[in-house]
Amino acid sequence: MTPNPEAHRAPAGSPAPADGLAEANGDSAGPRAGGAGPRDALRTTVTAVVVSYDESPEEIHASLDSLLAQSPSPLEVLVIDNRPDRSVAYDLGGYADAVRVIETGSNIGYSPAINLAAAHARGDYLVTLNSDARVEPGCLERLAAVADSDPQILLAGAQILLEDGVTQNAGHNPLHPTGISPAGGYGEPREQGEPRDVAVVSGACCLIRRQAFVRLGGFVDEFFVFYDDPDMGWRALIAGMRVVYCPEAAAVHGYEFGRRGKHKWFLLERNRLFSVLANYEGRTLLLLSPLLIATELGLLGVAAYGGWLPQKLRTYASVFALRKRLMQQRRTVQASRRRSDVDVLKLFEDRMDSALLPPPGPALANAVWVPYMRLVRLLLRLTSPRSGASR
Repeated sequence: MTPNPEAHRAPAGSPAPADGLAEANGDSAGPRAGGAGPRDALRTTVTAVVVSYDESPEEIHASLDSLLAQSPSPLEVLVIDNRPDRSVAYDLGGYADAVRVIETGSNIGYSPAINLAAAHARGDYLVTLNSDARVEPGCLERLAAVADSDPQILLAGAQILLEDGVTQNAGHNPLHPTGISPAGGYGEPREQGEPRDVAVVSGACCLIRRQAFVRLGGFVDEFFVFYDDPDMGWRALIAGMRVVYCPEAAAVHGYEFGRRGKHKWFLLERNRLFSVLANYEGRTLLLLSPLLIATELGLLGVAAYGGWLPQKLRTYASVFALRKRLMQQRRTVQASRRRSDVDVLKLFEDRMDSALLPPPGPALANAVWVPYMRLVRLLLRLTSPRSGASR
């Protein structure tokens, strides 16, 4: 079929079509009987979102085909075009009206692109899918069924598999008190199991309750890319909402960490520090400060050994340059707080165990981190005016 980009292209400023808005009522869906069982497709709707940047035509076609093959199908599929040169619309002519392209005019970054999608979407839920990933049959239905079961669920994340389809890439990603959040389960066999509450799910394939996401401010635009999923999960817990991992919903993503080069370390570390400083209560930051400083010193050594020390040093300058935006974000997060850190930290993991972290680093760090966190948790409970209670 001859490509016809104009048939499905929309500029970034165009509003969402009017039809279907009555259904996109966000939190109107109450708890459903049967939990994560079959869902009533008429009750809630899904907007699937793919951000295009530098993937091949074959990769984005596979991603979109997997979304359009879902049953029930999404209400709409949005492609946010972040390509700085040739429009992605020229690769998508064969999709006609099945896919709507929103052009940004430049590479605005992943985090702003998802915020843009949330503003344009008509669905109750957003499902984000990386442009080089593809969902397995039934993935969207399972994620939506879990989200339908409780209006307090902000995020429902899929199990992310490597290309072989039987080995985990990520999914339930642990969140350490230092803010470090490696890919959970990497290299382990595919998991079978029931949905469970966690702190972080992978943004490679994640369902988001759209209106609640917008009310919480969406992703931090300044992150540009990376660490948006740990930060959003953390903020959801602070706001009294839930993050649920759904291993029976799966997507395939043959991702390589080093694909983005050393600049990825700068973005990951800058955004992690921003989150740590914005999300913790003041007393928690004070109690954690020796641990956080020791971790930074250790990471400087790791960065020097790994050849990304210049990128690590740049993170401190960048966080300082963003100090006004950081303080604004901190005020926003703390104003949304419905759980104290005593409760939020219950879903954090004090040990750092990951196949992605070379020995003996994690074992040495755990020898300090684990006992120190026991002390911090005890002191937080003792100094909390309403220990264990939501605010």
